[in-house]
Amino acid sequence: MKKLLAILLAALMLLSLSSALAEEIEIAVVPKSLDNAIFLDAKATAEAKGEELGAKIYWEGPTTSDAAQQVNVVESLIERQVDGILISCNDADALKDVIDRAVDAGIVVGCFDSDSPESKRAFYCGTDNYAIGKLSAELMMEYLPEGGKVAILTGVLGAPNLEMRITGFKETLEAANSPIEVMPVQTGEDDVQKSVEVVSQYTAANPDLAGWFFDGGWPYFADPDALPEVKAFMENGGHIVSIDTCYPMMQYVGLGMVDVLVGQNYPTMGALGVETLYKLITGEEVDLGDETHYIDTGYEVVDIENYEEVWANKAPW
Repeated sequence: MKKLLAILLAALMLLSLSSALAEEIEIAVVPKSLDNAIFLDAKATAEAKGEELGAKIYWEGPTTSDAAQQVNVVESLIERQVDGILISCNDADALKDVIDRAVDAGIVVGCFDSDSPESKRAFYCGTDNYAIGKLSAELMMEYLPEGGKVAILTGVLGAPNLEMRITGFKETLEAANSPIEVMPVQTGEDDVQKSVEVVSQYTAANPDLAGWFFDGGWPYFADPDALPEVKAFMENGGHIVSIDTCYPMMQYVGLGMVDVLVGQNYPTMGALGVETLYKLITGEEVDLGDETHYIDTGYEVVDIENYEEVWANKAPW
């Protein structure tokens, strides 16, 4: 009798454990690419928030920033029937249909960093990209009140967050009748080495260039010694406004190799994105604001006046 009771208790324990495991919520976080270090802060906070909530977090994405590869990743997640997907879209239109298919399959989908607003996603958690493009133009006009030629470095053409920054930058200059002349957009393909090469070569080929707007801080993931053209450009009176304030980028302010950094809040994107998905999955009430369901994670501005204080409060990489 005791043996039978022990077997029954063991079976009940296994059943209970299996039930608990079956109920574990699975959330996949899909960055634009796995080789883009800009997402590391979001990865750390997303995983920490998942552990806090008791949810399983998967970090999955294409090896490089490619919309077609990203579609394949989401399709595999639909097949696995994860509970939620938090995605930074390489291309809003290219990802729309697969996001809609995921939602139709019962998966809660949210966007972070880069949105697909026409899709069925539940929310966007990230930066007001038009606003930081506008702010970058305002800063550039302060540095170049008499105008001059300004080049733009972007990542992948068509990425919705980057396109909005460019639009905000250009439209703000136009609205102010600024004498700044915006040169053709240069593409670094979301790659550090490629971005360094593009900036170095374009700067050398255009000695009359007055400024750069990096709508993402790719070159500043490199070692400062890899950017002699940027150093010489700044020493000769050039000006650079760049997006993002990740830990490795901060040193460039002190080195005088960038005028100002406009930083996105990737730690909040990761943590708040996962938390919001979890609440929606478990049926908790969530305030998603107006009909756009946009959760603003804000930004910070860093220049020579405050960079040491800001840098000291960032987690080292």
